Amino acid sequence: SIRQPASFCGVVGMKPTYGRVSRYGLIAFASSLDQIGPLANDVYGAALLLDCIAGHDPRDSTSLDRVHAATTEVLDQPLSGLRIGIAEEYFAAGLDTEVEHRIREALRVFESAGASVHSVSLPHSRYAVATYYVIACSEASSNLARFDGIHYGHRAEKFDDLVDLYCQSRGEGFGAEVKRRIMLGTYALSAGYYDAYYLKALKVRRLIADEFSAAFRTVDVIAGPVAPTPAFSLGEKLDAPMAMYLSDIYTISTNLAGLPGISVPCGLSSAKLPIGLHLQAPVLNEARLLQVAHQFQQLTAWHLEMA
Repeated sequence: SIRQPASFCGVVGMKPTYGRVSRYGLIAFASSLDQIGPLANDVYGAALLLDCIAGHDPRDSTSLDRVHAATTEVLDQPLSGLRIGIAEEYFAAGLDTEVEHRIREALRVFESAGASVHSVSLPHSRYAVATYYVIACSEASSNLARFDGIHYGHRAEKFDDLVDLYCQSRGEGFGAEVKRRIMLGTYALSAGYYDAYYLKALKVRRLIADEFSAAFRTVDVIAGPVAPTPAFSLGEKLDAPMAMYLSDIYTISTNLAGLPGISVPCGLSSAKLPIGLHLQAPVLNEARLLQVAHQFQQLTAWHLEMA
């Protein structure tokens, strides 16, 4: 997680294009979705860090063999002529009114700088949460199988036999949420449900990616909220996993499509909790994304108030 924590903490968080930054050394959770990215106080800091960590790595088979040009050199380009897309699916029921107000306020800031706002359609985004968690949990159940207390991971001190060693080590080493996701993933990959869940999720993932591709033929970036609400209290949703998963509704379609996305502070709620603006761009367009986010910060002072 990068963008949602950034939004809740009032800082900048960026998820680069899938494969732009090496995942070598990262404990794999969902291999087709995991991506490393920067967290910073401002966009310039995020761009500087991205320029340091981006690039091809032969130790990561998913690393893109593409040259990464310095993004800090384009940050000061103006917004005149920029086309910003707005998906009305992002402003449906469930979005906090204060969050919506701040996002629409941010759009007016862009328009004042010469950008134009256009409607785009992402109808399959409503299925993003279900699609993401079926795929992510399925991949996690496979990736985390190696942590058995023998080859990798925590090893239980007390056990009766080999099977008990596996059970005790994994039971002690994994938290409740990880166990929940492993069980969900194992279920989705089981013989009787593979086609109904995992295979169908892969098909919806392709539809989501295709809709983004179509939208980016008419706009340069897509804007919206990072999360449907401001930050919630610590531990508030631990006993309500579905409510927790739905907090990702506006960001995980970006992961499914492998796109770059960034969260930048765009205001505070009445309770003085940070609200984040989410910007998305086509694959490998990190420079454009950072330029737009940087110009927004030149026109506002929210990142300074939260520093």
